[in-house]
Amino acid sequence: MIWGRAGCLVAAVSIAACAPEPAPDFDSPAAAVYDAAADRYLVSNVGGGAVAKDGDGSILAVSPIDGARTVLARGGRDGARLDAPRGMALDGEALWVADVDVVRRFERASGAPAGEFVIPGASMLWGVTVAPDGVVYVSDVGLDADMAPTGTDAIWKITPSGEVSLLVQGPELGQPSAISAQRAGIYAAGWRDGAFFQVDYRGVKTDLSRAPKAQLSGLARIEVEGYIRGQRAMVPTWFAASWGGSAIYRFAMTGGVSAIDAVVDAPGGLAFDLRRRRLLVPLSKTNRLHVEQL
Repeated sequence: MIWGRAGCLVAAVSIAACAPEPAPDFDSPAAAVYDAAADRYLVSNVGGGAVAKDGDGSILAVSPIDGARTVLARGGRDGARLDAPRGMALDGEALWVADVDVVRRFERASGAPAGEFVIPGASMLWGVTVAPDGVVYVSDVGLDADMAPTGTDAIWKITPSGEVSLLVQGPELGQPSAISAQRAGIYAAGWRDGAFFQVDYRGVKTDLSRAPKAQLSGLARIEVEGYIRGQRAMVPTWFAASWGGSAIYRFAMTGGVSAIDAVVDAPGGLAFDLRRRRLLVPLSKTNRLHVEQL
């Protein structure tokens, strides 16, 4: 199913009746996150340009019932600054947003601005995640407005006290886009060559797998039905979205990679609605939110 500009929910065999077109519309949606506390989807919108400092970005709240949208935060609204927001992460009542070269913090419920942290020398911040100890990590994909390499590939961290520092930097990261902090370290997807890898909290990188097509832009850890030691169980599985393949790839625990049956053009940061078992995939070129039932 897909939510588009008209706000209609389109299913495989039928088209639901829909209300008059709501405002606002998606505007180059880049990432999604499921806000379980409010049962809603939050979608970041880049707006005018990939790294434009034009204050044209926004974050929309989307109803999982009918796709109706409202503005949670917008550049220039209530003193907020949003230029080209991408990755987002929720941590309690805080919403963290990667925005070009700044990590911004907003109040989850109201969208009110609650602080910002400049990442020195960053080209295009992409993914953001919060570790179990409360440290925020953000990836610099190392690309410019034309998606050409800048050489700033890095993962940065922000401590609960507000200290900004490098975790790891260098071309061996392969232009890290989406990231997800787990107990063992940070799992990451690479734009340059489709790598799926882990960086531990000391900054040591371990390659895990590689997607058939590159330009990975989203990453999500989801438990799906499978087998562990011959017993049926819910198995942790990683999913990654790819611009190069217009696909969503599934990384198995055994190292295998397969594409699920969905075509997604220019996908963004992935999110998972555990309540409904939906994988959320923003589509930036067509201004839609794709919902894949798992």
